[in-house]
Amino acid sequence: MAAESLMLFQGCEAFWRDVKYAVMARNYRLVKELSTELRAIRRDGEPRVAKLQAWLLSVKQVEAMATTDVALRNTAYHLLGYWKDILPADVRRAMSNLAIVRPDTVIDILHMRLDDLPTPYLTTSYVWRDEPWTEALFRVKGSAYRFQVSAEHALAQNDPALIDMTVLIDAQSA
Repeated sequence: MAAESLMLFQGCEAFWRDVKYAVMARNYRLVKELSTELRAIRRDGEPRVAKLQAWLLSVKQVEAMATTDVALRNTAYHLLGYWKDILPADVRRAMSNLAIVRPDTVIDILHMRLDDLPTPYLTTSYVWRDEPWTEALFRVKGSAYRFQVSAEHALAQNDPALIDMTVLIDAQSA
């Protein structure tokens, strides 16, 4: 795998880590599809920039979709799973019941409890942030990188070739 393509792919993987639950809050089926597509790009050998751009365009199109109660409920249950060994059973049950009627509230409560988790995996998720999906931080061999994606022109023209992807060394996280 060429170094540049590999870094772009790793940036896309980090981006997926951060947007996956925000995608789930819109449509669970698309989580499976987009995850499968990204794995297929990896299996194909060297990730071609054009394939990554097409995948990113699909992700950015999902960003424009509204969340739904059904999808939010599913997302709340999935997120609650990260706390299954941390929260007492009665609290988990209460939150599961609350997710039936107020999944957004469960997601907000879990957001406030991120420090309870043993790993920072979820801390950068866009499910907690009300902002455009534009970047992800990741590490390779001890160095911190910032993956940035710009898709406004690509979305307007429905042309993945117009997706702009950049990987920068992240001096703030170093």
